[in-house]
Amino acid sequence: MNQHLLDPSWLARLERMQMASRKAVSGSQAGKRRARQLGSSMEFADFRAYVPGDDLRQLDWNAYARSGKLFLKKYLDETELHVNLYIDCSRSMSYGQPNKMARAVEIAAALGYLSLCHLDHVSVYAFDSRMTAALTGLQGKSQAHRLLSFLSSLQEGGTGDIQTAMRQPGAVSGKAGTSIVLSDFLFESGYTEGIAYLQAARQEVTLVQVLSKEELAPEYAGELRLIDSETGQAKEVSLTSPLMEEYHKSLRDYQQELSAFAYGRGIAFVSVEAEQSLESIVFHVFRQAGMIR
Repeated sequence: MNQHLLDPSWLARLERMQMASRKAVSGSQAGKRRARQLGSSMEFADFRAYVPGDDLRQLDWNAYARSGKLFLKKYLDETELHVNLYIDCSRSMSYGQPNKMARAVEIAAALGYLSLCHLDHVSVYAFDSRMTAALTGLQGKSQAHRLLSFLSSLQEGGTGDIQTAMRQPGAVSGKAGTSIVLSDFLFESGYTEGIAYLQAARQEVTLVQVLSKEELAPEYAGELRLIDSETGQAKEVSLTSPLMEEYHKSLRDYQQELSAFAYGRGIAFVSVEAEQSLESIVFHVFRQAGMIR
């Protein structure tokens, strides 16, 4: 387990969470998420360690007799969920301490891991103006090392363009599912067509906007030379109070526009700060937003 992405001290807690799909799903292989009772007709899939609060009726006493440790059986039921995680790796995501991309990768690790623990199908895509890397078709907790290894290998890319990236062959799963886009959404070319393309592919979409505290509340003043992280263009500016007020208004307007777009299309929208702890984002922000339960 890559300790740089997920803290081992709360993995057991993470394993008890699951993605909260807003739509009915169907299939032949999925996980434990929707099983109300475990009957003899259900196919065994995997074990996981017992944590306080689990249903004692699901304990595997044979495993306990062999190892002296408590394990729960996990089964395949009649439904499945395909979880697709899209990570914006464009240059603008390198901003902040920790930078936005690092936090987005950690969020993807947490969501991917809990999905694998519930036998959901997990695919991960990295993009800038194109799909730069992908790992698809993961299922089961045993695939967690592949997920974390892939995420750890992701590198910062070039200029971001979600409109173009989503239209590349293989960018969107052919199966209906849940797609979570992790980005700052600071695309000069916009984002509406790219997200609409995901929805047209029968994806239940969630937008997670990751911004740095420095972007939300910059504390600069005086004469500065600002450099665009994606284009490299520089501009000399004088950061006066009126200019900073205009900046804050523009940022608020942009976030409201993004939120309104999501609401109008039935898309979940969550905004987080890169400086927030991963634990707080997952167990508080995402739970309150209804993304996981």
